[in-house]
Amino acid sequence: MDIQLSGETGRPLYLQLRDGLRAQLLSGAAAPGARLPSARELAALLHVSRNTVSSAYELLAEEGLLRIVPGQGAFAAQRADAQTAPPAAPRLRWDDLVTPDTRAFAAFREGEGRVDLGTRRVLSFASLAPDYHAFEVEAFRRALDTALTNEGGVLLAYGYTRGYEPFRAYVRQYLQGKGLRLDGQEILITNGFRQAAGLVLQALVRPGDAVAVEAPTYNGFLGLLRARGARALPLRCDEEGVEPESLERALRGGARLTYLIPTYHNPTGRNMSLPRRQAALALCRKYGVPLLEDGFNEELRFRGECHPAIKALAGSEDVVYAGSFSKVLFPGLRVGWIAAPQALTRYLVHEKYNADIHTPPLLQAALRQFCLDGSLDRHIKRVRSLYRERLDALYAALEKRFSGRARWTKAEGGFSAWLTFPEGLDLRAALPGARDAGVLYAPGDAFFPDGRGRNCLRLGFSRLTPEQIARGVDLLSDYIESLGG
Repeated sequence: MDIQLSGETGRPLYLQLRDGLRAQLLSGAAAPGARLPSARELAALLHVSRNTVSSAYELLAEEGLLRIVPGQGAFAAQRADAQTAPPAAPRLRWDDLVTPDTRAFAAFREGEGRVDLGTRRVLSFASLAPDYHAFEVEAFRRALDTALTNEGGVLLAYGYTRGYEPFRAYVRQYLQGKGLRLDGQEILITNGFRQAAGLVLQALVRPGDAVAVEAPTYNGFLGLLRARGARALPLRCDEEGVEPESLERALRGGARLTYLIPTYHNPTGRNMSLPRRQAALALCRKYGVPLLEDGFNEELRFRGECHPAIKALAGSEDVVYAGSFSKVLFPGLRVGWIAAPQALTRYLVHEKYNADIHTPPLLQAALRQFCLDGSLDRHIKRVRSLYRERLDALYAALEKRFSGRARWTKAEGGFSAWLTFPEGLDLRAALPGARDAGVLYAPGDAFFPDGRGRNCLRLGFSRLTPEQIARGVDLLSDYIESLGG
């Protein structure tokens, strides 16, 4: 009987044995009605106690997989033969059966520049994830314990689709503290920003519709558009943000939605000027087109001007604002929100219910407790200093190694820098070679809806120390120089 047990897994041996025996019984390795070894025999064979075997047998009997006959032993239960092969037929051709939208999205995802690192030690600038070494793990554990102690089992039951009410109230207060205008608005809790944006697209955008987006923009949103079967209308941008003339052309051209990341834009790090924010809002109101504002990482301001969110401007009642704690706090929790007019939220709630019923109440309650006791504010204060140091290290390294070879605008917040090289340098094609050289980046074309940007790249610095940043930029500089760049 080929069953492997280990005392190093942390899982009780009787459960490991139960699982191994269950797999054999269900696979047909033990014929229906066959007698299994006695508890004494199997214990000797596997070098475990008889109680371990007896406990495993009892659990399998409760599942109906074993029949224990006193004085005779344990027998595999009688059942229909699940291993009888069906009549011969060709295997399904899944590539032909999936929808065109699914195929398009898969091609997009597989072409985003993901490279298998294998066992190589590579300095990666490809991610915008926060550094998990900076997480307030112990503070969150205490918040989790407090939430469970205060609320008990209700947090483990089904929750409300709109969200855990005390957390919704906290998020409203939190957003109002950032100046957002929320009169006549509702808060819907989601599983991160990606779900929030997906719900808005599901409610407002039909397959084939056009959505106006900055070029470049967040590649995750481009993926959502492809999954929806929608088209992206790229908007021209400069250092101040979206050019109003470009946005107006898109709106006149039939865009059903405008998607903007005004603050510490991904991937460029740009902070849209206040006049451009006002102009974008005025144009969307003029043409009656909804505006989805991505509150990406407004808290991660390191220096420079602090502009209000578009949702904080006069006349922003119809702006839909979506955000999360994924960049400023814990991305693994996948907790985000939408602040939207009540008339739209009515439909978003039904789309949310259709997707997954609710976001886990336990995580919402724990996050609320974490924020109420001041841990969020302490965390933000600490990581601002941490990431400011890393951002400064990145720009110092870029000035040293890339001055005169690439163009960039210094970001004053967020997690990334955007570099533009001369035309003709194909950084998408160069990505595997960069990996072999020991460094990774995000290729620029992943952020453009029309395939441009192959001479651009995004450098995310959040998970690298200043020393690693300097070393990574050195490796990248040497590699790009070898390409003639």
